[in-house]
Amino acid sequence: MEPSRGVPPAAAVPPGVPFAASAGGPGPYAAPPGGWAPVPPSRPRSVWWGVFTDERDRRLRSVLGTIGAVLTAALSSMVAVAFAGNGAQTAGTSPWPAVVGTFAGVASAVALIWRARFPTAVCAGTALLAVALPLDALAPLLALTWVVARRPWAQVAGAGAAAALATGVSLWRDAARGGDDVIFSSADQAGQRSYLSPVGYVTLGVVLFACAVAVGVARRYAERARQATGVAQEHARTAAALRTELSRQEERELIAREMHDTVAHHLSLVSLHASALEATAGGPGTDVPAAARSMRDSAHRALEEMRALVASLRDRAGPEPGPAPQLAELPRLVDEARRAGADVSATLFVSDEAEAPPALTRAVYRIVQESLTNALKHAPGARVDVDVRAGPAAGVDVSVRNRLPATPPVGVPGGGAGLLGMRERAEALGGTFEAGGADGWFGVHVHLPWPHPVGGRP
Repeated sequence: MEPSRGVPPAAAVPPGVPFAASAGGPGPYAAPPGGWAPVPPSRPRSVWWGVFTDERDRRLRSVLGTIGAVLTAALSSMVAVAFAGNGAQTAGTSPWPAVVGTFAGVASAVALIWRARFPTAVCAGTALLAVALPLDALAPLLALTWVVARRPWAQVAGAGAAAALATGVSLWRDAARGGDDVIFSSADQAGQRSYLSPVGYVTLGVVLFACAVAVGVARRYAERARQATGVAQEHARTAAALRTELSRQEERELIAREMHDTVAHHLSLVSLHASALEATAGGPGTDVPAAARSMRDSAHRALEEMRALVASLRDRAGPEPGPAPQLAELPRLVDEARRAGADVSATLFVSDEAEAPPALTRAVYRIVQESLTNALKHAPGARVDVDVRAGPAAGVDVSVRNRLPATPPVGVPGGGAGLLGMRERAEALGGTFEAGGADGWFGVHVHLPWPHPVGGRP
């Protein structure tokens, strides 16, 4: 199974090569030597008290938070109901509001279980109970945080007004009682009791309400940040998948181009040898063993290049499939075409061949090879002129011209893949490519720049 890939960095370009390729396909996202390191799939992460860090623990946090909110709200309601019941006994009023408030307080606390799913309804319902019965406003304030976090601002305004009313009524109810029935009161050693001032009640209410709103706002923007992180991670995964697909497509194109250039040339030579042997087999002076050796050599070289291509693609060890042909091999390429019976005139001027980058030598060799193949296939017996001039100062100029036959050969396959491959090679190295017929000749003209290492001589 192929390891998952994260967002790959741009591959390092060898000195002097403006466009690097790899076994995974040419391009700026080629795999570095050794391949990309596996990257584990990312997942949303957060920290809570420095302990819980993943999705499962976040769910556990939610359950624990719900249990804590329910128990705290229930305890706070029981305290409020107890002080309200004492006040009713002191004043001699009916205790039924306190009795009903006991059950209502428990119901308000239990309703907080659904505070995240139905925050507006829970906040409004618990606020109504806190206004109508002697309960505190903790339950509506806890629900208000989720309204602020997840609901539109119009609902936030309505729920906030209800929670503020419940808070004000519960504090006013406590301040209206006297003696020991006031929650926010204290007694010194002498028995003197002091009470919270009206300003203190107002300040307390404002602080409680502001804390609820602040927690809700923080939760709102934390969820937005988490959603944005999820979207960014999804985009990163999509981009990585697209890069992988692009790399695979480039790899397929690279394999097709190499296969075409290698196999087509040698098979064309075999075909020419076979045609010549067929035409002259019975004539005097025909060297049948030599013709057979030439066909065998062409087939053998085709197999060798195919093996090198397959081995390189399997190993993924180099920036190009197979060893790069050298410019010094161009004379042998011309000799092979001559032995096949082609009338080839070659002019080859190459300086500093050892300093030529492999990508450049491969491109020049393949362009000349493909040009000869096209000439042998589409204009058999016609004169072919090959002119290659290469040097670090002027770059590489390749010109291959052949006479157009008076009658084009019938049944010769050709879909333009060779010309397309030569154009792609030239453009990949920042060069120019021209091909076409004029004045009875068909020519291929290519110019390729000669890259230099950083800090090297021009």
